[in-house]
Amino acid sequence: MKFSKTLFGFKPGEVISQIESLKNEQQQKVDALNAEIEKVQKELQYAEEKKNELQKQLNSYVERENVLADVLVTAQVNAQRIEEQARERASHMMANAEEELKQKLQELDFLRIKVTRFKEEFREVLDNYRVSLEKVRELPEDLSFTPTLINKGSKKKEISS
Repeated sequence: MKFSKTLFGFKPGEVISQIESLKNEQQQKVDALNAEIEKVQKELQYAEEKKNELQKQLNSYVERENVLADVLVTAQVNAQRIEEQARERASHMMANAEEELKQKLQELDFLRIKVTRFKEEFREVLDNYRVSLEKVRELPEDLSFTPTLINKGSKKKEISS
């Protein structure tokens, strides 16, 4: 802007007016900047609140993650313990079953031996009966032998054939 000149310089009214104008303009800029600062401060405060809220959520999630990790570790330890117990039980049951099978096989062998002995003894008895029967057949029949019937009255009655 150009000022009008006077004998001693510029016209003071114009200069003062210009200064007032610049002052007002400057004050408006300061007010606008202050308003913008307040707005940015409010946004910063909102962002800080949001950050704190998100930090709380993050802390909550981290805590949950730690709890889950502990639960998973505990579950894994328990699973390993249960698996080991199951293996021990299975091993024990297998050993018992093998022992029982061994006993049953021994009993079976004992029974087989017993059956074999019984068969041999029975064959001997049958052979002895056969030999006795053959001896009975070899004896000559005695015709003088007559069977007698015994009554209750102690009387003997001869039966002739």
